Amino acid sequence: EGRQGGLSLILASRFLLAVAIVTLLVNWVNTNGENLLYWVLQDVLADKAHSLGVINPAELLTFTRQETTTFYASFFGMVNWVALVLQAFVASRLLRYGGFGALLLLMPVVALVSYSAMAMLGTLMVVKTMKVAENATDYSINNTARNVLWLPVDASIVYKAKPTIDTVCARVGDGLAAFTVLVLVNLLDLPVTTFFVLNIGLVVIWLGLSFVVISGHRALTRDSESHVPA
Repeated sequence: EGRQGGLSLILASRFLLAVAIVTLLVNWVNTNGENLLYWVLQDVLADKAHSLGVINPAELLTFTRQETTTFYASFFGMVNWVALVLQAFVASRLLRYGGFGALLLLMPVVALVSYSAMAMLGTLMVVKTMKVAENATDYSINNTARNVLWLPVDASIVYKAKPTIDTVCARVGDGLAAFTVLVLVNLLDLPVTTFFVLNIGLVVIWLGLSFVVISGHRALTRDSESHVPA
């Protein structure tokens, strides 16, 4: 292990590989969701501008920018408040009574419910509400889970594997989201519902791999506890 690089360690460990893929999927799904929210918002603003008779290109651009800024100010404000409440009142209790597994599984469950709701009712209000729930859970509960995840892992492995996962895998996930837009929108011109279905599929994979991570984490925890002097 001393001579292995971060990528080699990840590929050699079922647990670390599952963590790496989950990290990739988290970023892929979340960035897809951000693109979806923006897409739905722009469609709604285009209809609103048309109904208000805003057709001059310069006025339309100003209108769209102002409405988009107002929307995202409200959106991020809601995300921050919900994340604060979850971090202050839910995260520690969830860890105490449900353990690491409950922490790790909450976000994919929230994401699965969110994108299923979006697929059935793709209105701006539904998409906004579900994205608030997803992002707030990511910033609070899932952030706590990411830190708890590494506690039973040997420090020599953490120093090599964690930076690789946090940088390379996260950025690959973002890159795949950009590639998704390129293929589904620019090349295939598919409807927005395609993104909802794709994200549901990705979340199902994410959920399945989360159980692999939980199993590996339990094994590492038992192993570390067995080496603690009585």
